[in-house]
Amino acid sequence: MCNEEMQMLIGVVVNILNFIKFLVPIVLIIFCTIDIFKIIVSKKEDEIKKLRKDVFMKIVYCIVIYLIPYLVPFILGAVNKLIPMDYDDSWKQCFDYVQDQEKKKKNNN
Repeated sequence: MCNEEMQMLIGVVVNILNFIKFLVPIVLIIFCTIDIFKIIVSKKEDEIKKLRKDVFMKIVYCIVIYLIPYLVPFILGAVNKLIPMDYDDSWKQCFDYVQDQEKKKKNNN
């Protein structure tokens, strides 16, 4: 199951996930800085409350997006323990193998 084509495809997915984990905090910092600047400039109390709520929600969304690669395997494993199913999990083994190879590449550079 874990042939070269599958490894290449999973490698692309792993690189995209790593890029997202890098990009999301940067985008969050930029947008929150803009919102905080708006809070400082704003003089209306209701507008300040709305902007505070927006900053908080952006932080929550960022955390959720950042944790998706960790939550999905955890949830699938928990569901499989609760409701045992027969399925082919060779994709997970291949995914873990490719992730390990990517980490080794990073450590060698």
